[in-house]
Amino acid sequence: MSGTQDESFDVQNSEQNEQNTSQNLQSGTEVTQKELQQEKLTPAQKMDRLLRSSNTNSMKKEIEKLRKESAKYRTASKQEAEQRAVLEEKTKEIQKELDALKISHRSLKIMRALDKAGCIKSELVAKDIPQDCEDLEQFIEEYKVQNDFLFKEKKQSYGGSFKPAAAKNLTPSQQMDAYIRAALGR
Repeated sequence: MSGTQDESFDVQNSEQNEQNTSQNLQSGTEVTQKELQQEKLTPAQKMDRLLRSSNTNSMKKEIEKLRKESAKYRTASKQEAEQRAVLEEKTKEIQKELDALKISHRSLKIMRALDKAGCIKSELVAKDIPQDCEDLEQFIEEYKVQNDFLFKEKKQSYGGSFKPAAAKNLTPSQQMDAYIRAALGR
């Protein structure tokens, strides 16, 4: 192809494009379809298309649309940032409560183990147990050996369970009669 043929082809294509755009402007349905296609584009793609076009009025309208859209996003992002800040504050409060509950749970667990071992003042002894104590039972046994006065002796049972005879509920006069009979041997 020669250079004149390319130029004539380009001129014909540009004339056809102008005719198509004028027809599109006259029929509202095709314009809305084009607008819908443009709405699917990202803002960067829209801006690139505007810069490449030569129509200043359409550029101004499109720039105004983009400004409105960016303002909408800015307000939405501000609201999201405020919500995020509120959620972070609540998260910090909940985390503080959770930490306090963990400490409370640990101290209750220690006090229960001390009470099980027979400690008299488990609240005082619980403060002596280090935070990084891995084997609590072993530590309590060692502490019990060192500070035996803080722990009461376990009652030892030697087998069977002896139950004395049920005492009869006697009036004072009946008790006196029973005493006299026992003394006389009757």
